[in-house]
Amino acid sequence: MEHKKRFEELNVEKLNIVNHNNDIKMTLFNQDQIPPILMNGEDVLPGHRQDEPISGIMFYNGKGDECGGLVYGSEEDEDGNVYADASLTFDEYEQDQVVQMHFTEHKGETHYGFSIYDRPDQPLTEILEEDKKIRESNLTDEEKNQKLNELFQGNATRAFMGKDANGDVSVRLHDSKGQPRIRMVVDADDVPRMEFLNEAGEVTYSLPPQE
Repeated sequence: MEHKKRFEELNVEKLNIVNHNNDIKMTLFNQDQIPPILMNGEDVLPGHRQDEPISGIMFYNGKGDECGGLVYGSEEDEDGNVYADASLTFDEYEQDQVVQMHFTEHKGETHYGFSIYDRPDQPLTEILEEDKKIRESNLTDEEKNQKLNELFQGNATRAFMGKDANGDVSVRLHDSKGQPRIRMVVDADDVPRMEFLNEAGEVTYSLPPQE
């Protein structure tokens, strides 16, 4: 019987879990070894998150694309203000995250919860290529913004459940454009309410009824 090596403790800055073909399936890393965002074997957003004070785990799918991860980190500025973040995400195939658990603290204010998102059917790599072309084009700023808004249609927050920085604990449901349409809230004073909103964000009906 083959005897496998055993270690009581290992100190590493980055650890890759690979399959029999040496393809990376999972990476554990510290803040000095943050992996790039790999899709189709390329870094699709060079420099993105490389300077962030995060450590964690990245997951990769069968074709080697990043498909989610767990990241966490914190830092304190010269005035003693704490900035802390943690996020667990799961990505749609060839796209960005569709499920996320997250926590953020900024200068004593906290925000945490669970979110789900819609993503377009077009692969993220194609969208990023078109985004670069638009930004580097000779179009006016107004024309660029219009084309970019059209390009990123289909990306929308659809639901959130958690606690806001103002102390509200809520469940929010959004339409396909990302606009909130239903809010169920228990506010910081323990007062509950339920609100229905139109496309403009105006409350059309609430429980209890607004006076």
